[in-house]
Amino acid sequence: MNAFSTGLLRCLTLLALAVPFAAHAERYRVDLIVFADRSTPAVESTQPLLLPDVAKSLEPFETTPLRNAGIELLPDASFGLVEEWNRLRNSRNHQPLLRLAWLQKEPPAERGASLRLHWGNAFTEVAQLSAQRVYPVDGTVTLLASRYLHLDAELVYTQADPSGELRSFRLKERRRLKRDELHHLDSPRLGILVRAQRADVKEAKPAAPKAPAKAPSKTKPKAR
Repeated sequence: MNAFSTGLLRCLTLLALAVPFAAHAERYRVDLIVFADRSTPAVESTQPLLLPDVAKSLEPFETTPLRNAGIELLPDASFGLVEEWNRLRNSRNHQPLLRLAWLQKEPPAERGASLRLHWGNAFTEVAQLSAQRVYPVDGTVTLLASRYLHLDAELVYTQADPSGELRSFRLKERRRLKRDELHHLDSPRLGILVRAQRADVKEAKPAAPKAPAKAPSKTKPKAR
């Protein structure tokens, strides 16, 4: 076998190996709701003030870093769990706090880009004592994909007790997500509803240009 044939064989082998990886490239759509559970007594399962680890997370407004991580936030108008959101709004025991939808390409198996979620006004008296602002709800969610899809969530709910001391509840869970199914993660005070779906990775074809509108014919108005 000459040098040319050997080089060609190597190229074909590399291409053959690359095809399965390309075939497994996936993009997912995630719709997520964070809500408060008001059925739990306010002092039950509380802990001293907790701060979630948000050091390496990305805020929803950080467009460029999100794009570099393969994440594209979707407009609220296209949110996919509106029915569930409205059901929580009409519930006596639950309060929907925030919602988010995004597309994510090829989520990593570990240590992926985390989205930071926070709700409410920061506690100003605490923010002066800490480099991290303390919100009533704060934390991160991370989409991971190895053999299965997983959502890694860490959220902290903080409120003042009757004496004015801040105390926290924590939701910390890694949940396997079955595609197209609605999943519920909960804790004594916070809950998450989340659904992950495979997104269509094909680029939409540009719409064909419309023919120019014909000039309206000059007709006499009908008598009334």
